[in-house]
Amino acid sequence: MSRMFHPPRFHAPAVFGVRPGSDFFLALPVEGERLSLDCANPPPGTGFDAAAGVLSGRIGRPGIYPVEFEAENPAGRSRCTIRLIAGEGIQLTPPMGWNSWYCFSEGVSDAGIRKTARALVERGLAAHGWNFVNIDDCWQGVRGGTYGALQGNERFPDMKALADYIHSLGLRFGLYSTPWIGTYAGFRGGSTDRGREERLFLPEPERLQPNQVFGRYPGIHSLGADRPGPEWRFGDDVRQWAEWGVDFVKVDWHPNDLPTARRMADELRRCGRDIVLSLSNNAPAADAAELLGCAQLCRVTGDIRDEWESVAAIGFDHPAAWRRVTGPGRFPDPDMLQIGSIGIPNSPNPSYTPSRLTREEQSTQFALWCLLSAPLLLSCDIAGMDEATFRLLTNDGLIAINQDPLAAPPSVENRGNGILVYRKPLADGSEAVGVFNRSGEHRTCRLDDCRYGHDLRDGETRELCGEVHLVPHSSRIFRTVPARGGAEAVDSFRSVTA
Repeated sequence: MSRMFHPPRFHAPAVFGVRPGSDFFLALPVEGERLSLDCANPPPGTGFDAAAGVLSGRIGRPGIYPVEFEAENPAGRSRCTIRLIAGEGIQLTPPMGWNSWYCFSEGVSDAGIRKTARALVERGLAAHGWNFVNIDDCWQGVRGGTYGALQGNERFPDMKALADYIHSLGLRFGLYSTPWIGTYAGFRGGSTDRGREERLFLPEPERLQPNQVFGRYPGIHSLGADRPGPEWRFGDDVRQWAEWGVDFVKVDWHPNDLPTARRMADELRRCGRDIVLSLSNNAPAADAAELLGCAQLCRVTGDIRDEWESVAAIGFDHPAAWRRVTGPGRFPDPDMLQIGSIGIPNSPNPSYTPSRLTREEQSTQFALWCLLSAPLLLSCDIAGMDEATFRLLTNDGLIAINQDPLAAPPSVENRGNGILVYRKPLADGSEAVGVFNRSGEHRTCRLDDCRYGHDLRDGETRELCGEVHLVPHSSRIFRTVPARGGAEAVDSFRSVTA
């Protein structure tokens, strides 16, 4: 019997920002088997790698470049157009991918990162847009190389080779840093005390790892390494990252002060490569507009935990000041998704346990993060992911809401008794409507919209007029039919949201 194939299906963002004169890396998410890919009109200065599904290079002039892609397999052919917007803004839609912290934490290694990158592709997540592979803390070794920059430690012998490998899979590569002398996990940071910080180092026999010189958290606080040093080395590190091919950097310190944020953003802008800047952690809402004028992401909270109380407080109590500044290339970050099997922060994590969130709570976190236009960063065991988690994370209807190019913040209506209704305008004129039950009781919420909506959980299209029943800690998400009228519009909408 001949094998059945499904036609190719693109899950690429509608827009992609690049800075004129800077190197960029656009991964093309497309679902299907035995694919052949083509780009009809790569802009001058760029090239398309059909094997990896990557458009890269540098665009010389500001402007809007509609780039046409085609995918073909034995079942059919699909096309999509991505508008490359060459200007100041990059990462115009929320990043999607994976971060090592809750998975590997102190045990992160070259081998573990390569295994995860392969699993993102082989498991099929990359085809749905999950294409960042970000190393969090614990990769740093000593300074050296051409720029006197931080190099990988004994578990990362060749960072350039690792970046090249990740890129060859059609994925993007991220790292972690801090302006402090030391990182939260006790490794070297982006500044020094002109060598005097070595007096703070733990004796070698007391270190858990050779380069964990300040000891496990909270060692940096007790040793006084939680401050920017008088010798600024972040710029040296940026030049090294650009040479390695880094696409994303999470910079972690507290408080997130504006002068430091501006200095780091300026050095990244001048490095010759588009590198997404993610500020962390617990940034002050009073500086929301200014911080997101420097960076594409900004953490609005401390570290999240895989407990409903943590997820609900962070997600639902999202300060209005942050929602007001949300837009293309400006994304408040409520921290990572607590979905799948994860490890314990600040430990080597040789094994994983299922998230303490119930399936319903994991689904609700994912839906809420999508409506908030939040970064979607996993930190779970990708290679061992179960089928239910995979289905949740490949809900293309929810992902499309998160990746909508308008990136509009939702309005929030508190109905009482733990019921909240979120309404998010979308670029095609439709609206995402989310009904959430924050409480631990069964609840009912009445909707009075005289419109049709596509239920993004069960796939049904229904009138949004009547009662919605919600079990504890659950959600229902609908995407309204664009206002074209009649049964024809409903049938057309079904075809594009299926």
